[in-house]
Amino acid sequence: MSAKSASVILALLAAVPLAAQTSTPAYIVTRLGTDTVAVERFTRSRNRLEGDLLLKYPRVRTMHYVADLGPRGEINSLTTTVRRAGTDPTATPAMQIVSRFSDSVAVIEVQRNGQPDTSASGRKTYRGAVAPMLGVEPTSYGIYEQLLSSAKLGRDTVSYALIAPGPGPTPAIVLRRRGADSVAFTSTFFPGWTEVARVDAAGKILGIDASATTVKTVAQRVANLDFDNVVKSWAAAEAAHGGTMGQMSPPDTAKETINGANVVVAYSRPLKRGRVIFGNIVPWNQVWRTGANAATMFTTDKDLVFGTTVVPAGSYTLWTVPTPTGAKLIFNSETGQWGTDYHADKDFVRVDLTGRQISPAVEQFVIGVAPRGAGGVISFSWDDRQYSAPFTVKQ
Repeated sequence: MSAKSASVILALLAAVPLAAQTSTPAYIVTRLGTDTVAVERFTRSRNRLEGDLLLKYPRVRTMHYVADLGPRGEINSLTTTVRRAGTDPTATPAMQIVSRFSDSVAVIEVQRNGQPDTSASGRKTYRGAVAPMLGVEPTSYGIYEQLLSSAKLGRDTVSYALIAPGPGPTPAIVLRRRGADSVAFTSTFFPGWTEVARVDAAGKILGIDASATTVKTVAQRVANLDFDNVVKSWAAAEAAHGGTMGQMSPPDTAKETINGANVVVAYSRPLKRGRVIFGNIVPWNQVWRTGANAATMFTTDKDLVFGTTVVPAGSYTLWTVPTPTGAKLIFNSETGQWGTDYHADKDFVRVDLTGRQISPAVEQFVIGVAPRGAGGVISFSWDDRQYSAPFTVKQ
């Protein structure tokens, strides 16, 4: 495409008001690898956005939202009703959130099971344009599309204050035009967080690539979907699963006593879900959180020796730098943080891990601690790779 043609398309996109309006339902399917984790149905008119977001994890639930729109497509208010899938639609919802936005103040009212939640309700101030935040991932792409429509992006960058229930800061979501058919949604809350939307000439979102975020999902607009049947199917699957689908990356603990040393690793276990992991989901030669969710915790009550390196008794977070032939295991002195909050200045020591290819592939990431010879070994296995390091207990 020539530069002149691209400029013409960008100008048209900026000029068309509320171009992505649709009186018939739009459908977005969100996948994590081969696993469908969310589906959404929504309609848009000049003064109203209404939709349903169905989430699979950790419990199957629906979020029905209704937004009242202003003359420029801005969201003046949003009512969100959360229910467990399969429950009586006339019963009191598990949660209801009503958010009203003026020029600089948001008033938020939250009810849980019909009772006011004063800890989550309240007022928040902000500057500029505003966007309601549902507080879930994957999020509502119907709301994303409304933000894109009201922004009328040409070559501009537009920022929205993200308003969510509860205390805490007010981050922003920033829309940046990347080309005639691409817009980036970035967050100031998580530096480096970027979701890239493919859009058509009318401003409709055709797909969202969030693989560069910690969520790592990919969403796609589809022509049709039996939304209500998916709700029933997921609710039935959840009931057969014991009443909960569980976390996408469930927590686990590896424990072992090695020559009198009690070694404990607390971590979360993501699944492969049909994806290529190392060199893709986990890039080569970059610090990896070594699991999911909260930072992986390592505790020992005796000094351990890795090669010639002594790791004193205590608690650390574990991080790795994988390569095709080996890896570095990082013991970091900061503890209790989320797995995206790595600070190199808190590194205590780095030790070598030996890498090897394994078969068959390991579906779910696993950390092992086991006796070996006069000491023990710690190992990390996922997909077609295993990394390990032997250690002894300092006497």
